Amino acid sequence: MRTVFTIWHDRIAPVFDVAGQALLVVSENGATLAQENLVLSAGSAAAKVASLAEARANVLICGAISRPARFAAIAYGIEVHSFIAGSVREVIEAWLEGRLGENAFAMPGCGRKGCQGRKRCGRTGGSGPASL
Repeated sequence: MRTVFTIWHDRIAPVFDVAGQALLVVSENGATLAQENLVLSAGSAAAKVASLAEARANVLICGAISRPARFAAIAYGIEVHSFIAGSVREVIEAWLEGRLGENAFAMPGCGRKGCQGRKRCGRTGGSGPASL
């Protein structure tokens, strides 16, 4: 699986559409096989999504993301897990262990009490390679 995590100062970037860096993690059966730093286009969110498709990403894990960018990613066949927050290392570990749906990784205002509904904000419970 090829999973992209948008990054900003060793944390998940708060907004995909303006993120400049990402980390591509290649994993199998919950174990990391390789990692590669990606520089995302300074242009539009659509250009960023196209670069993820070019990197053959299967999954995008990010903070907030605009609807057009989300729909573009989905059109490329990229599964999107948005409104995620935390240190990149902890989020990667949670993803590989299938714990990304825990409230600890929800952006402020997107926890079970504050979110308007997981389908609306894009968060899913128990997601990650370990749960596949």
